[in-house]
Amino acid sequence: MLPIRVAHIPGSHPYVSNISDLNISDVSMSGSPSFVTLADVIPAHRARGQWWPPVMFDPAWIESNADQFDVMHLHFGFESFSATHVASCIEALASVGRPLVFTVHDLENPQLFDQAPHRRHLDALLSGATLVTTLTDSAALEIFQRWGREATVIRHPHLLPLESTAADGVPDPGERSTAVVGMHLGDIRPGTDARGATTTLIDAIRRLRAGGVAVEAEVHVRTTVRDESARSAVAAACAGADGVRLIEHPRFSDDDLVRSLAALDACMLPYRHGTHSGWLELCFDLGVPVLAPTVGHWLDQHAEEGAVVGFDPRSVESLATGISRTLVNRHGMPRRAVRSRRRAQRIEQRGVIAREHAQVYRSALARTARAQPALEVDGQTVHDGERSRSGQAGAQQAEVLA
Repeated sequence: MLPIRVAHIPGSHPYVSNISDLNISDVSMSGSPSFVTLADVIPAHRARGQWWPPVMFDPAWIESNADQFDVMHLHFGFESFSATHVASCIEALASVGRPLVFTVHDLENPQLFDQAPHRRHLDALLSGATLVTTLTDSAALEIFQRWGREATVIRHPHLLPLESTAADGVPDPGERSTAVVGMHLGDIRPGTDARGATTTLIDAIRRLRAGGVAVEAEVHVRTTVRDESARSAVAAACAGADGVRLIEHPRFSDDDLVRSLAALDACMLPYRHGTHSGWLELCFDLGVPVLAPTVGHWLDQHAEEGAVVGFDPRSVESLATGISRTLVNRHGMPRRAVRSRRRAQRIEQRGVIAREHAQVYRSALARTARAQPALEVDGQTVHDGERSRSGQAGAQQAEVLA
């Protein structure tokens, strides 16, 4: 069977690249991978690696390049366009007989305050996509309740590169006498509650230290942010807080971020809204417990005991209790051993996740083929989608339907 050619948008996102490795994709009897990912189209005038806004998610590109892909799989980047543009892409895919698979990463967009544009995009995509996937059971339930669409749940693959050794030289946090809870505010995007999360963390640390718990906090923020007033408020709050350090720095390299997270006893997510978190996935890979607000679907990303601990973002007591829970076993299994165990899990999961994607693509192709009108060509009944495909794509669709 020929591999299914997938126009992932974007193809370079870690979610995609970590399941597209030919060594781990579902392999057919012929030894070929079940699907291959098209490289992102990046115009010459853009910076290297800048895939956004996505060139492939465009009606003209779809119609001109229909013979280059079999399935389009949309993850991110549609927020660059209007809902009308999104609808026109769905129509273009239908006109050339190519299915659209849509993964709902975000039911609420962390880059936006006003969610109305994002909801319009979701309305269009969840009504027009051939098949829908998402990352957690709870998100799938919300999708069904809001749009009546069944979403296939496929878990997030690893984010820490399997070959990464960046955390190996970081001392084990469990060897310290004082625990450290970290919170990274990044560039303070709209979904980050910099002021509220910082105040709650400071008060929780104060309460724990007053009760005799040896714990401190690090609040990280970038030197360049989107909200200067919020950064000023964070700096003022941290300045007089006992046991709390404000650390300002440029955007970390990938390895520097890994080392910063690996040194923590726990990491607090500072989000006011959201759905799923790649940051949480990276912490899981590193063996760092995550404190997550009880909104969105973060608590459903990992079921392992202690991997994700929820707290009410409006309650200092709730956060203090959550921090205490994450510190119970800090002197237990060495962090390096936790990373090693989870790495083995992720390697096994990666193959499973790739096979689940391959099955979704086969199902999407079959569903699209059945929807095409039947025509008489050379005395045989074929589907219009088959007739318009290149030789490779037509053969692929025929094999899917066999």
